[in-house]
Amino acid sequence: MGRISRMVFSAVALTLMLGCASLNTGLSGKEKLEAKDWLHAGEVAYKLKNYDEAQYFYELIVKKYPGTYYGKKAKENLGYVSYQKGLIGRTVQKAIEVLDPVVDDPMMAPLQ
Repeated sequence: MGRISRMVFSAVALTLMLGCASLNTGLSGKEKLEAKDWLHAGEVAYKLKNYDEAQYFYELIVKKYPGTYYGKKAKENLGYVSYQKGLIGRTVQKAIEVLDPVVDDPMMAPLQ
């Protein structure tokens, strides 16, 4: 029974290792660093609400490193950028800007 357990464990471990390795297939150290830096730059731009710049970096990664972890993550993040740049995202952002002064108004604070 112990031998079968070890074989199953080995097969599962090998499958996990091969699955993780396939995400970074073909990236040298320099390429990995470049993709990681571009992904970080896109995330910073997104947090600063500079959606055009974020889109630029994400598209750069998707084009140059499509099958890697970074390419997949950038493609996912492009969906968030598209949402923010779309009608719904712009409407939500405008509503937040309009309502923000109301929230900061001391007269609107809850009674204690």
